[in-house]
Amino acid sequence: MAISIPGNVSFVEGAAIMESFVTAVEAVSHVAGVGQGQTVLVHGGAGGVGSACVQVAHALGATVYATASASRLADVGSIGAAAVIDYRADDFESVVARLTDRRGADAVIDFVGGDYLPRNLRSLRPGGTLVQVGILSGQHASSIPLNLLLHNHLRLVGTVMKSRGVDEKRAMVRRFSEGFLPLFESGGLKPLVDQVFPLARAADAHRSVERGGGFGKVILAMD
Repeated sequence: MAISIPGNVSFVEGAAIMESFVTAVEAVSHVAGVGQGQTVLVHGGAGGVGSACVQVAHALGATVYATASASRLADVGSIGAAAVIDYRADDFESVVARLTDRRGADAVIDFVGGDYLPRNLRSLRPGGTLVQVGILSGQHASSIPLNLLLHNHLRLVGTVMKSRGVDEKRAMVRRFSEGFLPLFESGGLKPLVDQVFPLARAADAHRSVERGGGFGKVILAMD
């Protein structure tokens, strides 16, 4: 599962690439099948994996809409989102309906779960795909509007890297390294490092992640 770091990428930046971008490529490209001219909604667009999803979808030629906190709207816009929605102040379902002329998005990439699930399904076009990558809401159970799922021929797919077997993980890394790793050398993708902590301050790094509000990954650096 190891790959060579591109020549223009440091070890700290490399630490911000691997799991986040491998997961993003799996969710956006392999599972959702996002391509040129499609529309994608990414939740948590400022987070480590969310920001990678925004970049990957943009690199694939998709129009990207993302949700983020008010303080991160400009940051998420700077990495390729055509519109960034303040998830506290605005109803993303209504905004996506307006931005797509009520057609809906081709795909939604979600890390929140809970009551986002029915709203995400209503934000998809007929035949669209919702990829569930996390449950940051802590709400493990949610109601699914099955009539909508059936009538609009929607797909709901769950994916997470940690529970996959070794062969599956190798295949994920191979898809990433062959199709997307060269974009870090050309500038089409970039690692996002929010903060760097020495290993001795690992507890502080965890507290930073728990507080949230950052942009990109929190890195533990080895001396």
